[in-house]
Amino acid sequence: MLKNLTSDQAHFIALLAKTARTQRDALLGNVAEEDLGGTEPARGEHNPTAELGYQPLAPESEQLTALRDAIAALTPAARVELYTLMRIGQGDLAAEKWHHGVSEAELLGAAALTAALMEDADLHDHLQKGLYESEAA
Repeated sequence: MLKNLTSDQAHFIALLAKTARTQRDALLGNVAEEDLGGTEPARGEHNPTAELGYQPLAPESEQLTALRDAIAALTPAARVELYTLMRIGQGDLAAEKWHHGVSEAELLGAAALTAALMEDADLHDHLQKGLYESEAA
């Protein structure tokens, strides 16, 4: 399924996302989920801090800069495939529907696509799962 993005590139970006997430979590501290309030959804995301994205990190932090630069270094077609992998990893798209994810990503435009990738605090996990699902399909 991957034509413009290599799995090595996806793994590298996932690693950068994991580093940024680790730094973000260190800034947030170890707060118990019940202390954050809100209701736990019956399905879907159970991490209430995921909504924060990378906001606790300064936009110019090394981790976010490296992640942003790695995403920006991709060709537009590779960025579309990275977004599609993320959507598969989130469970919003079946790997067999790869073409639907590509179409959706192309409609978003470059800026919105990059923003969606940068706002996903669980980008590492979603990319890893997306790679696994797409290879299995």
